Parts: sequence; C-alpha cells; structure tokens
Amino acid sequence: MNDSILIVAFGDSITKGDSVVQHERFTSIAENELTPSTGKRVNVINAGVNADITTLALRRIERDVLARQPDMVTIMFGVNDAGFFRPDGPPADTPRTLPEDYERNLYRMVELVAGVHAIPVLGTPLPMSPSYPLADLPPYREHGLNFLVDQYAEIMREVARKQKTPLMDFHRAFADDPATQAFLPDGIHPTAEGHAFLAEIYVATLRRVIDAP
Repeated sequence: MNDSILIVAFGDSITKGDSVVQHERFTSIAENELTPSTGKRVNVINAGVNADITTLALRRIERDVLARQPDMVTIMFGVNDAGFFRPDGPPADTPRTLPEDYERNLYRMVELVAGVHAIPVLGTPLPMSPSYPLADLPPYREHGLNFLVDQYAEIMREVARKQKTPLMDFHRAFADDPATQAFLPDGIHPTAEGHAFLAEIYVATLRRVIDAP
C-alpha cells in the first residue's frame, strides 16, 4: 500500500448516511480512525446513493468509483435488491433484483474493481428491524421479515468465499445481537449508534487489508 490510500464506499442509502450528520457516518468515522491508526493518509469517498440496487449501481460504477482510481472499494448493497419496496410506486410481489442477478452483479463489481488494480471488500446487507413500515406484507408475515435479506447476505458471503475477497459481515453482527434493532428505528437506516457499530467492523476489516503484506 502507498502512503496515501483512497477508499471508495460504494453503496446505497445506508452508506450515504442521510439519517445522521456527516461526521457520524461510518465512512467519516473510518477516515478519521484509519489515518492515525495506519500511519497513512486515508481518504474515504462516500459513493452511496439512496434506494440504489446493484443493477443500477453498475451503471454508475465507472463514473463514481473506477474513474477515481481507488486503492480499495467497499461494496455494500442488498437490502434494496431483496426488497418488495419500489421507490416509484406501491410494493411489488418480487424482489427488485432477483437472487441470480444480484449474485451476477456482485461478481461483475468485484471483477471491475480488481480490473483497475483496486482491492474489493464486500459488506453484507443489514437485517431489517421490526419497525420497518412494510413489515406486515404477507410474505414477511409468512416467512419472516428478513427471509430475503438473509438469503442475499449468504449470496454475498459465497461470492466473497469464491473470489477470496475480504468480507465485512455486517448482517451477522446485527443479526447476532438483538440490541442492534434499536439502531434501526425506521427498519433500515442506522442511527449514530448504528453507524458507530458499523464503523467498528469497517475499520477493523480495512485495517487488516491495509496492514496485509
């Protein structure tokens, strides 16, 4: 790694972090903590877009990510891909991105990032909390609120295993600790405490990658 490291955080509204002020976002926390802890000048560019899914994100990856010539790219998508929510109308009866397309899109993202000699780092989607406004949809009542998000998180884990890509398993960390539900008051978007929790995982993972020989 060079003395100066550029990280692009590629993701949806959870990455963008409009639910908190800028300095509370996990991307800002990471930049502030990684610079002194690694002894390198670390710059984290937030490339999150509200309501984004992997299919749409691939259309902007050249402009928002690759053209910046990053050293590392964190890729965090899934809760919108797995959702019945539609930003332009009522809920649908299928996910916005089918599982096989989500998997293919993740492989393509990893390939494109590696193609510009940057290190891709995957981040699993957060499970939704019961306060999610659409929690009463019949499929959620029948199968469980996070039955699709759980599936998409496992797809990302499998892509990371097969591609030997570093993984930030946010999904598991949130799912294993019921107290984290309080970090998602609208069901999806983290509070400042939630971003701090994300930042612990984000910073620890990226530091291992930066410090790797």
